[in-house]
Amino acid sequence: MSSMVNPDHQASGWTVLRPWRELLQANDVERMIGVVRQYGWLPALFGLALHSLSRGAFEYMSEPFIVTEGYIFSGWPAALIINVLFGTFVVLFSWFIYFGLIGVIAGYLSEDHVMESDVFKFGGYLTVVFVPVFVLGSVLISTVTVPDGASAEAVAQNGGGTVEFAMSAYSFVYETPQMHAVRAFKAAAWILVGFLMLPIVQRLYEIDQKRSVASVLPLTLGGVLTAFLF
Repeated sequence: MSSMVNPDHQASGWTVLRPWRELLQANDVERMIGVVRQYGWLPALFGLALHSLSRGAFEYMSEPFIVTEGYIFSGWPAALIINVLFGTFVVLFSWFIYFGLIGVIAGYLSEDHVMESDVFKFGGYLTVVFVPVFVLGSVLISTVTVPDGASAEAVAQNGGGTVEFAMSAYSFVYETPQMHAVRAFKAAAWILVGFLMLPIVQRLYEIDQKRSVASVLPLTLGGVLTAFLF
């Protein structure tokens, strides 16, 4: 097609934001595939980095101990780094499993039985869908009001145990309306990603709509389920 971008062409004045603009302006799946192939892995990794940072910030903001003790305390930089690393691991693991298994299933259902690495690149772009979810989630979780006497210091003074405090703090944070809202937002993001993946998988693997749905739907339902569980 005339609108297909030459994968070997490297545009002058390249920036990491340019492929995102071109992808949003693409008017068909062929054009989108061409843009992703033209710019390679760097924009996709940029998307994963954005998702990882937002997820890590949310993990820090929603950590039960940190919520009850306050966000600025002795050793908070180390806690922030640990949560960002944990968030990065979760993002990379989810990206590899979700898009990898979609590729495996679609490859099995296709005539050629191949695994398209471009499915991972598209995953790097689509993972940005979760960034506003975790940014909004961090804002929401910061509005959680901790009851008086719920801090670890107060529990220790009253003779309470560390395990009991950890369990009560976990239950308190994860049962708040704010956390329920974040779970719903995450589930909606998984549904959106699955919906956007359908035509991409169909074109990448040259399969019909029914096989495309069979490749994407089970993994998307799994993502929705984990969104409500964690």
